[in-house]
Amino acid sequence: MMATEVQSGDLDSATSSRLEVSIDGLTLSPDPEGEQVPVEEPDPSPEEPEADTPGAAAEGEDGESAKSAIESKWGFPLQELYGMGLKFFKDKDGKAFHPTYEEKLRLVALHKQVLLGPYNPDASPEVGFFDVLGNDRRKEWASLGNMEKEDAMVEFVKMLNKCCTLFAPYVISHKIEKEEQERRRKGDKQMKRDYGLSNRNNRSWQP
Repeated sequence: MMATEVQSGDLDSATSSRLEVSIDGLTLSPDPEGEQVPVEEPDPSPEEPEADTPGAAAEGEDGESAKSAIESKWGFPLQELYGMGLKFFKDKDGKAFHPTYEEKLRLVALHKQVLLGPYNPDASPEVGFFDVLGNDRRKEWASLGNMEKEDAMVEFVKMLNKCCTLFAPYVISHKIEKEEQERRRKGDKQMKRDYGLSNRNNRSWQP
């Protein structure tokens, strides 16, 4: 992890500073106002479903696991869906969408949970007392407890969809492209089959 302090000035006010931290390519920085907001514990109450959005319906219905539910609603295997979500987060953060400080903390913590498993203080380097961002990040990661890797992937996708309305169209466009490629593949396969049958028929009619 690399932390850098970036000085930013304002034409009408004194120079201020903010801290940016890059974690595996994901950059965290406090809100523009420069205020350090304490990370709140996640709300245990179930999220309200979002209408007409893939993955919005409550999962776990009829005994269906969260993994299979989110795969059936989005149309991709969980691993592939999570990979798309991670790429979207890295590419679009600060450009196509602007998650809050707390949302970024949660997304990065979930990514760490998927990548490294539960937080282990003995295996992590020391964080200074005044490193507010580093301590917030660790606190959020530790709050995930022993959450399973697949559950962390599911929550990452659901949270990304909740805090950015552009994520669902992004996934849908990939789904359409994947279906089109599959149609072309099947079409090419059928064309080759028909061409082979035609050649065999022509040969059988030759004197």
